[in-house]
Amino acid sequence: MEEEIQALDANHMWDVVALPKECKPIGCKWIYNVKYNAHGPVNRYKARLVTKGYTQTHRIDYDETFAPVAKITTV
Repeated sequence: MEEEIQALDANHMWDVVALPKECKPIGCKWIYNVKYNAHGPVNRYKARLVTKGYTQTHRIDYDETFAPVAKITTV
């Protein structure tokens, strides 16, 4: 997990900002996964930090949603 935190920090994946008074923070949690190589033994342990977006309410906490998907013609 420490390795993943260092990678996120090195890639400048977030900025610390002040939270407006009328807003509540979104929670987060760690998702752990074990990656195996082709022969079976453990290759590495992986950790991801994800937000609990399901706690938000449409039109109260957000107005728009985006899905970053490439068109087939672009690929």
